[in-house]
Amino acid sequence: MSIWPIRTLPNSKMRSCMMELGRTNRHTDCTFIIEDESGGSQSFPCHKLLFSCASDVFDRMLYGDYIESTSGVVRLNDVQPDIFEKFRDYVYGYECDKLQKYDFDTLIRLCEFANKYLVQSLEEDCVKDLLIRKNTFDMGELLRLFQCAHRMNRKSLINQIAWELKCTFKSTLDHSGVYEFNCEVFKHYIEVIASKISEADRFRLLEMYLKYNGIEELESAGQVDSQDATEANTTTITTTNEVENQESELPSTSCVPLKTECSFAVPNKKASFVSDLLALIDFGKLSPKEFYDGPGKSNFLSLAEKYEHMYQIAKNCVTAKDELQLKMALTTEQKPPLPSESRRIVHMGGSLMRDEPTASSVTSHYLSRPIRRYRAWSAHSDV
Repeated sequence: MSIWPIRTLPNSKMRSCMMELGRTNRHTDCTFIIEDESGGSQSFPCHKLLFSCASDVFDRMLYGDYIESTSGVVRLNDVQPDIFEKFRDYVYGYECDKLQKYDFDTLIRLCEFANKYLVQSLEEDCVKDLLIRKNTFDMGELLRLFQCAHRMNRKSLINQIAWELKCTFKSTLDHSGVYEFNCEVFKHYIEVIASKISEADRFRLLEMYLKYNGIEELESAGQVDSQDATEANTTTITTTNEVENQESELPSTSCVPLKTECSFAVPNKKASFVSDLLALIDFGKLSPKEFYDGPGKSNFLSLAEKYEHMYQIAKNCVTAKDELQLKMALTTEQKPPLPSESRRIVHMGGSLMRDEPTASSVTSHYLSRPIRRYRAWSAHSDV
């Protein structure tokens, strides 16, 4: 961890002196050689003391019992030259205002580099600037920040970006960046959007992710055991001395904290991961057609599992039908009986008896002719 407290910078005089050292390269006593993907490299003269103050990793690397401490040359192949140049510029001045000028991609890579080499002040500054801009990010940028938050294991950042993903989720077409997730991040993403996507679409997304990562079907337990036995027989055993020699030659590997991520190369882990993903799908909520078009034709479910899910779907359909019929029956029983279409009217003063409609809204002007004749006769008989 840096000796500078987070968000606390050296005084202006010291900072200006440090920035001057970075610009002029005076009194440099070490060199960082950054190797890029094309095979080229770029050298950066630096000062051991400043880098050791910024990072515990660089402190052990430059002042520990390693080759770098005596040769003064540090080779890194896990960062691009332009990112290291911006990191070096930050170490020589701690000017967090400069981060506001960097684009999203640069900020993410700087943040990941700072996290890997334990430069906490730079990591905090990058996270703060990313959160300020989060409302301007599109779905792809939010997904990348979601993965970055998992790599850094920052729970507060994970929760904030998970909420943003849930609020901005629109359709399954926005999932192009998800296929690059490692298995644990993808599993969490499926849980985040659980209420935003149907079971059928969730299974389709899950299947596409597995195929994108080279998993075409779920291997049986017997296949996994036999493959493990074969690999165990063919794997060469490295001696203890060789391991110690390799560790002494690679100080950066021993200094940088290891990130534990699931690997698709290990059969047991692969089978366990696929099972965990399938457990997130409630197959009983699928319609018969959705199950037939999706899981029914998938290689990630065994025949026995398909029969079990089909039985559950059929059972749910029968239950839903019975509940609907019961509801309709209760509605019919509770409905009040309709009044009779006519009523018997007996006039005490006459000898005529007739049926008269009971609709109160019908006026005498629209009554049928026989009824009007009856009323006329009744009035005459009263006289």
